[in-house]
Amino acid sequence: MDAVACDVLVIGSGAAGLTTAITAHHFGADVLVVEKASTFGGTTARSGGWLWVPGNSLASRSGVDDSLQDAKTYIQHEAGNHFDEARVTAFLDNAGAMIDFLEANSEVRFNFGKNYPDYHPDHPGGAEEGRSIHPQPFDGRKLGNHLATLAQPMPESTFMGMGLNSGPDLKHFLNATKSLRSALFVASRILAHGREVMVHGRGVRLVNGNALAARLLKTVLDRAIPLWSSSPAVQLLKENGRVAGAIIEKDGKAVRVDARHGIVFAAGGFPRDADRTRRHFKHLHADTEHATLTSEGNTGDALRMAEDVNAALDDSFSNAAAWVPVSLITRKDGTVGRFFHLIDRAKPGVIAVTREGRRFTNESENYHDFVRAMMDACAGGTEVSAFMICDHRTIRRYGLGAVRPSPLPLFPHVRSGYLKTGHSIRELASSAGIAPENLERTIEEVNCDAAAGRDRAFNRGATSYQRLLGDENFAPNPCIGEISVAPFYAVKIIPGDIATYHGLVTDEQTRVLDVARKPIPGLFAVGNDAASIFGGSYPGAGATLGPAMTFGYICGKNLAEQRAAD
Repeated sequence: MDAVACDVLVIGSGAAGLTTAITAHHFGADVLVVEKASTFGGTTARSGGWLWVPGNSLASRSGVDDSLQDAKTYIQHEAGNHFDEARVTAFLDNAGAMIDFLEANSEVRFNFGKNYPDYHPDHPGGAEEGRSIHPQPFDGRKLGNHLATLAQPMPESTFMGMGLNSGPDLKHFLNATKSLRSALFVASRILAHGREVMVHGRGVRLVNGNALAARLLKTVLDRAIPLWSSSPAVQLLKENGRVAGAIIEKDGKAVRVDARHGIVFAAGGFPRDADRTRRHFKHLHADTEHATLTSEGNTGDALRMAEDVNAALDDSFSNAAAWVPVSLITRKDGTVGRFFHLIDRAKPGVIAVTREGRRFTNESENYHDFVRAMMDACAGGTEVSAFMICDHRTIRRYGLGAVRPSPLPLFPHVRSGYLKTGHSIRELASSAGIAPENLERTIEEVNCDAAAGRDRAFNRGATSYQRLLGDENFAPNPCIGEISVAPFYAVKIIPGDIATYHGLVTDEQTRVLDVARKPIPGLFAVGNDAASIFGGSYPGAGATLGPAMTFGYICGKNLAEQRAAD
C-alpha cells in the first residue's frame, strides 16, 4: 500500500475544511486536503454563502456596535438547555478574528449585511443588523483551468444558469418589467453570461456560496496545499492510543495517509445517509418525502469512522437538521430539481396551507421555523407537506417557487404539473387536493385582514426580519396582500434541509470526545460533522457557515501551534 505523510489531514473541501487548511498552513503546518467528490467546495458551493459572525469588523466599520455579551445572551436563549458555554465562548471570541484573518491572508472578501437582522431580532440579545455578512462576487477566471474543479450551484438557485446575488441582483430581476434601469441591468447580465458560457462553459461571475468556495479554493491553490479529489476516506488508523492516520481511496487504490498532528473531519454531516436520517429525522415515514439541498457526498462517512474509534454523538436536539421548505421540479432532462422557498413565502399575497386548507404559521418567519411548524401541523397525518398559494397578480409580480415573474411564461410549469391552477379557489383546491371549504374560508379571512394590513392569525410583518423579505413598496404591510385576481395557483412544498445539527461531540478546541467525554487524541471535527452550538435552533443568516469557518480557524491554528510546540 502506498503511503504519504502530513502534519494535518483535512477530510472535506467545504468552507469548514478549507478554512482549517488555510489557517493551519499559514501558521506553519504541512496540510493535505482530501475530497470524496470529483469537485471541490461541497455544500458551500451551492449555498447562499452568508456567515453569522457576531463581533465582526465589517459591522464596527459600518458604525454598528454589536456586543458579544448580547450575542451570547441571544445564543443562550436560542439553544436553551443545549447551551454549551465553553464552545459558544470560543465561537464568539474567534468569529471576528477569523474574518480578519481571512481578509488579510486569503482571497476571501466579505460585504456587510446592512439592515439584515437576526432571525429573531425580538428575542433577548437579538440584533437588528451587524451579525450576518456575505462574500463579495468573484471572477471565476482567476481560477484558470481549476474553474472546472469547482462545484456548481444547483440550477434551481440560478436564472438560466446565472447566479444571482441575494441583494441588488435579485431586486433588479424582480423589477425588470417596471424599471428601465433594472431592465438594462438584466439585459447586460444575460448578454455577459451568454458570452461567458460560450468561452468558459459556465458563468464566471460567481456569487453567494459559489464565490465563497471559489475564493477559498483560490487561496488553497495559491498556497500550493495538496488537494485530492475523488478520494474518499474509508478508515481511521490508530497507533499508541491516538488516531494517527487514515486510509484514503485514490485512483482506485488504497493509500495510507499518516497525519502527524491530527485528522480533521469536515465532511458535511449525514443528510445523505438514508439509514441515519430515518433514525434522526422524526418526521420521516413511508408517505413523507424529504429533499436535502446538500452535496451528494454528505453520507455520514465521518460519523461512521469516528464511531468506530468510540466517538460520542450528540443526537439530543429537537431538530436534527436546519430545515427548509422545498418544492420538487422535473427538469428538461427528466431529473428532479429542488427549489428552496427562501423569499417567496414572505411576499404579500402569498400564504401557505396544509392539505386541510388551513394556514399553520407565519409565512414570513425564517425557513427553519416555518418547516418546524409544518411538521407540527401535519403530525399524525399521512405525510408532511403544504401548499404555497397565490393569485395571478402576485405570481406575475414575484413568481412562486421555481416559477419566475413576468415576462417569463407560466404554461411550462402548469403543463409539467409543478404549478396547480384554478379559475376559482374551489377549482384550485380540487386541482391540488386541498379541502375546498376550508381553503375558501382561509382566503376570505386573509383578504379581510389584508385590507387593513394586519394578520390576526399569525401577526405577519411584526419583526424587521419578516418585513425585510416582504415588499418594501407594498402598503400598509409589506407581508400582507389579497388573493383575489383569478386564476389562482398552488405549489406543493415538502421538508428539506441545508445541514444536519446532530453530530460528533467536540470541545471548544474542536477535539472529538469519546463516549466518556474525553478527547480522542489526534481526531478533530468542524462544520456539520460536529454537533451544532445552537441546539437545534437557527439564529440568523449564515448560522451554519459562521460557526463552521470559525471552528475551522480555531482548529487550524491549534494544530499548527501544536506542531510548533512539538
